[in-house]
Amino acid sequence: MTLRTRAQEDMLLAEELVTEVSEKEEESVHTIYGGLCHQFPVLVRTCGLCQALAFSAAKAKAGEEGARQRAHALLLQHVGRVLNLPQEAQELCKQVADADASQYMFYTRRVLSAWVYFKQFAVSILDVTSANEAKEENSAR
Repeated sequence: MTLRTRAQEDMLLAEELVTEVSEKEEESVHTIYGGLCHQFPVLVRTCGLCQALAFSAAKAKAGEEGARQRAHALLLQHVGRVLNLPQEAQELCKQVADADASQYMFYTRRVLSAWVYFKQFAVSILDVTSANEAKEENSAR
């Protein structure tokens, strides 16, 4: 058994999940998901983890089935994996919202520390260098 740091575990998980997106999803989902990987930490710092998750849950649920909806659903699943919480959007949001203050701060720190690797793999695996680039590419389609 190999002993790994949390950072090593986060990096391996992020690589696995982003590679899965790359292999199993269509190109438009790659671009949107990569942009979300860049945007999500900013949203968490600006609005808080609950509101960031609620925003993605609303986008994952809204309207017709499409690439944006799929990308938000994937983001929520991946946050659930990072936090070892349910990957279903409503249950994830409920558990984070119901957490006491210290647990909520832990969840926030956990997501932000792990998300560094998601951003890096969005660049190296999905070839999305920024959220703005993802928006421009999608609007050109």
